Amino acid sequence: MAERITPIRKTPIEILNDLVEGHRDARIEGAEKGMKYLLAFIGRAHSLPNAVKFFLYDLLAEDAFRSGDTLTCRKAVDLAPTYLSAARDEMPHRVREYVPSIRLYELGIALALDDGEFEKALSLCDAATAIGLGKSYAAKRASIERMM
Repeated sequence: MAERITPIRKTPIEILNDLVEGHRDARIEGAEKGMKYLLAFIGRAHSLPNAVKFFLYDLLAEDAFRSGDTLTCRKAVDLAPTYLSAARDEMPHRVREYVPSIRLYELGIALALDDGEFEKALSLCDAATAIGLGKSYAAKRASIERMM
């Protein structure tokens, strides 16, 4: 009888490294290629760790925004924060390194303002400030409040 092949199990960090490397390679050809890579990654990863989903959806938000796919961008902006606590729990060092490059809040605020959703824009400002993205989001919040 043939021996059963044991499937390769990767850690969340290894999966994240694969994701980031593949995305970087795809993105060389533009944001649309990067977005297609990320969507394909979602499709072929049967049980993607929640911690990795945070990074994936943040990257997807930016690529979708740059590609003009506002529907996908909105979905990614809504989904990414739901996985932030899992990312912080499982990969705290990677999250700390990544925080300055998070784009979902900036993109989400821009889309919310385009749609006249001022309350949503304010809540995104608050969420960005809460995770330590800096005073610029407090300033954005003040600017949005003046618009209302």
